[in-house]
Amino acid sequence: MPKSRHRKNQKKKSRVRTEKVVSQQKAFQKKMEEEFMKKMEEAQNKDVEIQEVSTDDIPNTGSVEFDEIKK
Repeated sequence: MPKSRHRKNQKKKSRVRTEKVVSQQKAFQKKMEEEFMKKMEEAQNKDVEIQEVSTDDIPNTGSVEFDEIKK
């Protein structure tokens, strides 16, 4: 009988280890997804800010001179 009890204990420990690893992986995955979504939101906000910049001060002559670019 001791052999079967030993095997049962091994199986129980193995299941616990597996569950622990899986839960750690899920927690890490969730953390990374949240971080990724935060970065994507920041990138979208930056894109919106770039689009909101006024272009009234840029002359619209159709051609750009080198001196204008240099400023």
